[in-house]
Amino acid sequence: MSHVFAQGNGEASSLATDGLRALVIVLIGAAVLALLRFLLSRVMRGLRKAPSLVVEKTDTALVTLGSVKPSEAKKKRLSTLESVIRSTITVLVVTVVFFMVLAAFGVDITPLLASAGIVGVALAFGAQSLVKDIVSGLFMLFENQYAVGDRIELGTAGGTLATGVVEAVELRITTIRDDDGRLWYVRNGEVLRVANESQGWALAAVDVAVAVDQDLDKVREEVARIVQGVVAESGMADVVQDPTPTIRFSALSAGAVTIEVRLRAKPGQKWRLASELRHRISRGFTEADIRLA
Repeated sequence: MSHVFAQGNGEASSLATDGLRALVIVLIGAAVLALLRFLLSRVMRGLRKAPSLVVEKTDTALVTLGSVKPSEAKKKRLSTLESVIRSTITVLVVTVVFFMVLAAFGVDITPLLASAGIVGVALAFGAQSLVKDIVSGLFMLFENQYAVGDRIELGTAGGTLATGVVEAVELRITTIRDDDGRLWYVRNGEVLRVANESQGWALAAVDVAVAVDQDLDKVREEVARIVQGVVAESGMADVVQDPTPTIRFSALSAGAVTIEVRLRAKPGQKWRLASELRHRISRGFTEADIRLA
């Protein structure tokens, strides 16, 4: 009888010891998780307060040192990254603590690890596209390929996926509003190339066809005068990136000569600048009696 009692006391003592060890593991895991979350928050807070890189201009060249992004877009991107990293840290810490607690109670976790590996492989094969979308989304966020408010074109191997203004950037899907007002949901894993018109500068392009019998020197001078007038206006300071235009004759046919006007615009302003140039050129040609083809 005393032997049974002693054995029961031994098992109770062993269970208490295992329970205490498991409690210590849980407390340490909670402390590690809290510390990692605290460090993550500090790092992200510092990144949010960090100044944005700017575009500098020299006398001979335009040097893009970085892209000026709206503060809200930057905060949204960093918040998404913080959420993803926080969730990943939590899952990893909880998983490790769970297996360590089982081991503390004497449970053989080798079969569990093997089973988890098999399940993980099965899930990986079944969710390849989902994982691809998420990984691509992470790279897009880290590399700052585009942000909310940017005008972009997303392309794949077969052509263009969507063109328009970015309304939302998430881990799996990018949402774009096109010029017709349609909302496109593009899976990040399908995107192979990105054309961003809102980073650095964009090119306002205007092509004008004039009658072949017009004085081409006069046409060139008139276009140059009109462009310089647009550039010199104070209201266009937030639109024009580089006041030096490119003006050249690009095409010739039996009935028309095409003059090509190119001018660098600030991010997101090329359509406004091109529209203003067309309006001014049309009015200027009418006043100068230059006939369009």
